[in-house]
Amino acid sequence: MFHHKLLAVESELVAKAQSKVCFDRIPPECEGLLEYVEQEVEVKLAGKVPKDWKGWLSYRKNKKQALVVLRGRAFKDGMFGAIKAGADVPFGLDTVTEYQRGFDISPPQDLDHLLVNFGHNGKQFRIFLWYGENIAPYKLVFAADVEDDPHHELSNAVVEACIWILKRPKQMTLEHYLKTETPPAG
Repeated sequence: MFHHKLLAVESELVAKAQSKVCFDRIPPECEGLLEYVEQEVEVKLAGKVPKDWKGWLSYRKNKKQALVVLRGRAFKDGMFGAIKAGADVPFGLDTVTEYQRGFDISPPQDLDHLLVNFGHNGKQFRIFLWYGENIAPYKLVFAADVEDDPHHELSNAVVEACIWILKRPKQMTLEHYLKTETPPAG
């Protein structure tokens, strides 16, 4: 158990260091993984939706090199405007407007969210899936080498993390919630 916890902390530290590397452009394989997750989620921030829509949405961040996934709902854009998907917060229409204006939107503090981004370990690109909880720092959920074509594993990790978000009682941190969901080793 001790060894497992140390490995988890060490891998998270390495992932944070790798994901801080700035890229002029991400390679097509990385872009393909972001597009894959976007297609799986289906609805994009500021996209047209039915007036009673509520669900998951995604949007690009950091020069379109990262993807955020969070809960959203429908907002009417103006008196006669279209119904658009915004973040599931009272000021959700503001997230739509700012995104359409080209601003780099931060996930609202009121919503748990996921971030998909990339890093480089000196030899190859790696993809990371992070969990963000209120204003707490991101928690690493998934990491893989891009050249291993991790589409299926990434999709499963996104689904599992979305389930955590839906099931986690709001008064509990992710770490405490996962301890109640996972039987202790032993």
